[in-house]
Amino acid sequence: MIVMPSKTKAFICAIALLSLAALAQAGSGGAEQLAGYLQSVQNLKAGFTQTVRDDRGEILEESRGSMTFKRPDKLRWEVAEPYRYQVITDGETLWRYDPDFEELVTEPFDRVSQTPIMILAASAEELTADYEVRLVAGTEVQRFSLKPRQANADFSELELNFKGEVLQSMLLRDKLGQTTLIELTDPRINAPTLPAELFVFRQNS
Repeated sequence: MIVMPSKTKAFICAIALLSLAALAQAGSGGAEQLAGYLQSVQNLKAGFTQTVRDDRGEILEESRGSMTFKRPDKLRWEVAEPYRYQVITDGETLWRYDPDFEELVTEPFDRVSQTPIMILAASAEELTADYEVRLVAGTEVQRFSLKPRQANADFSELELNFKGEVLQSMLLRDKLGQTTLIELTDPRINAPTLPAELFVFRQNS
C-alpha cells in the first residue's frame, strides 16, 4: 500500500484551511450555510492533534502542534511532536521548513495556490464550480462536505465540523482511502492584533 508522507499530509491540510476564507464568499447550497460560520472569523488560533489512518482504520501516525490563521491568506502551521515541521505564508511567499534536517523550501504563494487544493485566487463562482459543498449533518454538530470536481485533486473529500459556529475539526480523505483528522484544541477567534512577523519565516522562529 502506498502511504503519502505525513509531512506532505500536514502541508495539504494546512493549506486546505486557507481555502475557507475564499469559500466564505460562496453563495449557493451548502456553501452559503458554510459562509455563515466563516464570514465573521478574521483570525483563528488553536492547538491541534493530527491522526492519520489507513484504509482499514489503523493509526499510521499521531502528531500535535499549533496553528494561527489570518484572513485571507496568512497562516502559521507548526507540528511540534513527534517531529517538527513548519508551514508559513504571508500571502506572497510560502515557506516549508524541516528543522530536523534543516531543509527549507521557499516558493511564490501564487504559484502554489494554483494547484487544485489551493484555489485562493479563484472567485466565488469558480470555487462553487470546482467544489461540491453540502451540509451532511445539522444538529449539535454542523458537518460540511467539500468534494472537488477535478479528477486530479489531491484529496477526494474534506469534511469541516463546527460546534457553536466555531470550527472544531477537519477530516481529509484521499483517493487511497487514508484519512487525516485534524482536531482543534482551545480555538480562539478574532484576536485584537496579530503581528505580521508571525507569518514570515525566521530561522529558529
